[in-house]
Parts: sequence; structure tokens; C-alpha cells
Amino acid sequence: MALLLLTAAVAGAAHGPWAPRPGYRPAVALAAVAFPVLLAGAGAGWPAVPVVLLVGGLAVLLAAALLVGGGWLVPVGLVLAAPGLAGLLPTRAGTLGGLGATIAVAVTVALAGRLPAARVTGWGTAVAAGAAFAVTAVRAADLPLRLAGFAVLGVAVLALAGAAVPGIRRSGGPGTPVRRRSVEARALDAAGHGTAVVALLLTLTSARHAAAVCTLWGIAVGLRALSPAEPTGNRWRLAAVAGVSEVAALWLLLSAERVALLEAYTVPAALVALGAGWLALRTRPALGSWLVYGPGLAAALLPSLASVLVSGDQVVRRLLLGAGALAVVLFGAVRRQQAPVLLGGVTLAVLALVEAVRSWDLLPRWIYLAVGGFALIGLAATYERRRRDLRRLRAAVGRMS
Repeated sequence: MALLLLTAAVAGAAHGPWAPRPGYRPAVALAAVAFPVLLAGAGAGWPAVPVVLLVGGLAVLLAAALLVGGGWLVPVGLVLAAPGLAGLLPTRAGTLGGLGATIAVAVTVALAGRLPAARVTGWGTAVAAGAAFAVTAVRAADLPLRLAGFAVLGVAVLALAGAAVPGIRRSGGPGTPVRRRSVEARALDAAGHGTAVVALLLTLTSARHAAAVCTLWGIAVGLRALSPAEPTGNRWRLAAVAGVSEVAALWLLLSAERVALLEAYTVPAALVALGAGWLALRTRPALGSWLVYGPGLAAALLPSLASVLVSGDQVVRRLLLGAGALAVVLFGAVRRQQAPVLLGGVTLAVLALVEAVRSWDLLPRWIYLAVGGFALIGLAATYERRRRDLRRLRAAVGRMS
């Protein structure tokens, strides 16, 4: 109530009959700078001085956001509010109180500010202050810092949900269709994702806690992507973020369990990439196979192939990789897709070369010479036909999408 009354007084002083002329506004700002010094000189102690400064600064900033032409009040409010909040930080109770007041004013500015810049600033300040409030509250309860990640994640989820509110999401007035999201909704989305990253960083000391954060964030983003009111383009972006978050959660859990199998990390990521490519192909049939299947197949085949090249004594891996590459080639040939044919074919060719090198010491040398000689004779006898076959193969691959 005191903050509202002070805001009304500031509004009347700034735009009433006693409002300072533009030429005198710098003097008002200087007076605001001198006010903390005069207050301390009068004998006011802690926490009276920072509380008065913070409340006065927040009132000035609120008036600046709600009034037409109140932009000149912003520096005055910052000069008062910043040292007031800093003066409350030495104690946890003072920090919680200062951050709580900042959140309340920031949300009011975000909802009722006259200009988009004021509303965006309000949302960003509210999310940042909310994350700081969550961390301070957890530490005030003497809980481990990694648990603060879940409290911060709650702030991120609130920001993500706020960006989906129709009044914030629309770029036009009430009743208008959502063709383009408002700048406030985009700012809230960015603040939510950034806060989720902060939550993840707070839990990195425990892989299981970090995996839980990634899992919960993936669920929240996935639910948001399922909203029928969400624009199609943003829905795809949210789905991608949800998929990456869930894969990261799986990787963290595998790392916590000390799983060393390479495919346990690469196959889930490949499946997510292939699923995303398949869904994209259904909505945009003109996409090429390299965009649709290339990233997923590369994630599935190439890391295992590199492991085989580095350490060849992996019979089961070589066998399964060869079978998988053969299946990929057959799929690409049936569907006339270039990326599966080339990626699977290159993998099979490299595996065949590896097997030939490995069997070099297992068979007599004359066998290789005989096979090479017969191959050269056959190639020389059918040279022109092989050239035609090669040209037809090249043309067929070139016609694939």
C-alpha cells in the first residue's frame, strides 16, 4: 500500500501542475543522487536507509513505466533502487524482502507498462529476480545448492507457461489470431530457456540431479509444444528443445552409472534426429534426404565406424554395424533416398577394407595375388561395360532426393 501511494505521489509530481520543466530534470536527478547521502547524514541506520531507497526507487520506476513521457524518471529510479537493493543483500531476510518487492513491481510493469520495451524489461527483471529469490530461499533453509536448481527450474517453467498466455502471446489485440508472437512472449521464452540453463548449471555437481532437471524441462517444453494455439514454427523449435533435453538427461544418467558403451549414447540421439526428420518430411515433402536423414544416420553410423577404425578387435560391433549399414543402404535404395545409400555404402566399404586388412596375415599371400590378378583380368575384359554401369549408377544416385 505504501508503494502504491508513493507511486501515485511520484506520478502527480512528475506530470501534475508541479512537474519540473525539461530543463530542470537533470537537477531532479542530482537531487535523487544526493538523497541517500542526506538520509544517512540524518542518522538513519540500517535497514531504514536501503528500505527507503528501494521503495522510493521502485515507485519511481513503476511511475515511469505507467505514465506517458515518464522515461526521464528511469535513471532517477535506478539511482535509488540499485543501492537500496544492494544495501539489503548482507542478510538473507533483507535479500528475500528486496527481491520480493522487485518481483512484484517488475510483474506490474510487465503487465501494465505502456511501452513494449517497458514490458519486456519488466518480464526479464521478474524472471531474473525470481531465480535469485529461489536460490536465496533454498540457501536460507540451509539446503544444498544443487536443490536450488529445481527451484530455479520452477521459475523457468513459470516463464515458459507465461509466454503461452493468450494476452501475452498475441501480437495484436484481443480476439486476433496468433500469426506472430508478441515481443513479450519471445522475451519470456528466451528468459525461460536461459533460466533453465542456470538451473542445470546449479546441479552439475550431481549427474542424477542434472538429469532430473533436463527430464523435467523436456517434459515442460514438450507439453508446451503440444498446445494447439502454438504457431507451427515455434512448435517445431520447442519439440527440438524437448528432444535435446531428454537426450541430455539420458546421457547424464548413463554417465552417472558409468556406462562406457558408445552406442548407448549415440543411438538415442540418432533416433531423436531421425524422428524429427521424419516428422519434418511429413509436413514439408520437398526436403532432401540429407536434411531429413543425414544427421540421424551420421550419428548412428559414424561414431561406431570410428571406434572400429581405432580399435579393430570388436567382432560384435563390426557385425552389427555392417548389418545396420546394409539395412540403411537397402532402405535408401527402396525409397530412392541419396543420404542413406551413400552413408550406408561408405560405411560398408570402409568395413570391407578393415576386414581385408585384418585378414592379411590370416591367409597366404598368393591368394591375394591370385584374386587381384583375376580381378584385373575381369575388369580389362569388361572395361567398357563397367564404365557404362558406373555412369548408370552415378546417374541413378544423382536422381535420388
